[in-house]
Amino acid sequence: MKNRILLVIVTMLFACTTTHHEGLEGTWKLVEYESIVDGKATWTIPGNAEGVQLKSWSGEHFMFVGEFISNGTTSANYGNGTYTINGNHYTEHITIHVSEDYVGADERLLIEFKGDTLIQINPVNVDWSYDKNNYRMEKYVRVK
Repeated sequence: MKNRILLVIVTMLFACTTTHHEGLEGTWKLVEYESIVDGKATWTIPGNAEGVQLKSWSGEHFMFVGEFISNGTTSANYGNGTYTINGNHYTEHITIHVSEDYVGADERLLIEFKGDTLIQINPVNVDWSYDKNNYRMEKYVRVK
């Protein structure tokens, strides 16, 4: 019930926004995730988990919601907040997150568009560089 209330609030926030980032706005579906540690993929979707996640942007707000199954255990994944974007430099200010450790945090990501595909990489340093041996990559395709 608590999760449903949060999703209703997030949906209402989306309806109230007026700022537009046309290339990003809309809904995207996660098709690939990789966690790279010491140069090797240690966790992948698909692979280590199966499921679905959607991420949407509207005005200055973002939200994501998903559900994954790994080793027979189902886990929810959700969050929302505001964002800023300047070229491929993207920052999220997290308001709600499945992991309370992220609430209130600012996350820097590099983003790249390739046709109908969006790639996000994090963590990113203050100078917008990242450790190519230790990072996470999420790949999304636009939902039509």
